[in-house]
Amino acid sequence: MPVKQQRGLLMNDYYSRLRRTLAAVDMKPVDKIPYSYSGPAYVAKRQKLPMKDYISDFPRAAGAVVDFLKAHPGIDSLHTPITAPYLISTTWLSKVCLPGIELPDDELWQVDEREVLLFDDYNKILETGYGPWVDEVLKNRLGDPLGKAKGFFEYQPEAVRRVAEAGVPVFSGVSYSSPLERFCGGRTLMKFFLDLHEEPDLIKRVFDAVQEYLLGEFISAVKRQKPIATWIGGWRVAPELMSHEMWTKYAWAYLKPAIIAATELGVVPVLHFDSSWDREIETLRELPPRKCILMLDGKTDMRRARAILDDRMCLLGDVPAGLLAFGTASEVYNYVTKLIEDVGPKTGLIVSSGCDNPINAKDDNVDAMIQATADYAV
Repeated sequence: MPVKQQRGLLMNDYYSRLRRTLAAVDMKPVDKIPYSYSGPAYVAKRQKLPMKDYISDFPRAAGAVVDFLKAHPGIDSLHTPITAPYLISTTWLSKVCLPGIELPDDELWQVDEREVLLFDDYNKILETGYGPWVDEVLKNRLGDPLGKAKGFFEYQPEAVRRVAEAGVPVFSGVSYSSPLERFCGGRTLMKFFLDLHEEPDLIKRVFDAVQEYLLGEFISAVKRQKPIATWIGGWRVAPELMSHEMWTKYAWAYLKPAIIAATELGVVPVLHFDSSWDREIETLRELPPRKCILMLDGKTDMRRARAILDDRMCLLGDVPAGLLAFGTASEVYNYVTKLIEDVGPKTGLIVSSGCDNPINAKDDNVDAMIQATADYAV
């Protein structure tokens, strides 16, 4: 078959998968339960690409991802085609140890969370603004992750194009995380929550100043890049760490405007909400109906979330990392089948791993997770 004709068929696959996934978001009937892949480190391992090369040689990394997708036609969307883990420093304000530098060549990258920010930094932000302040912090305290990411940013559009040409839409582009994530990382969890307890008004003023910058940058990036979907969320914004009043004031007050902004720009917010959100699932009904995807990681009761959200929101997940790493293929297959039956037998569910597919997942288990969605009779 001529190459041009092959590409045409693959682009037909692309639009078929995209329509299927967006139908689930809109709570409309689907011809197949969509599956979305998330977890770059596992792809590198499975494709036998050393981790240090996967995060630095982006043409090879994209090639490994394309090969993985071609071997798994049941994948309907991909979280991200390539990754630069040192960019975690821009949202977590902590150093990231990298394979081939601080770690062995094929080791998974690790966040080295320790106190990088001092209490005086709060006042500096109010004096200078978050933009100039964070530029200085990233360059002089965190090893200049944006400078290191030049090659990543340059190759990202080509990686997205290559994945699309292989027939799979990339379902996350621009990302947003709240001020709370940054200071939990840079101050450390314990010191930040002590700050919050002792100086709540100061923290609120700082958060408002940071949010003005972050939301402006987020909206500009969405308008410029026009992604299908955007990653919004985090880890320590989860309600289980705070009372309802504190969570509403210091977490939800900053997440919600970004989510609303994305929907108004016609972009699907993928709410990557790790840890337990059980207490605040009802709050998510404040969001526009059938515009968001709620991505859960195994600590939130997905079946209860479906009952509360009803047809207002598509759910994404939620195959536990432990099951993928230590279970059997039949256990994974049965788990996915039961999840579909309970949460989305007709629509409103996109199956995936809970958070990222773990690097130590068994190959047979990953294949079973994907195959179960293909086999389920809608």
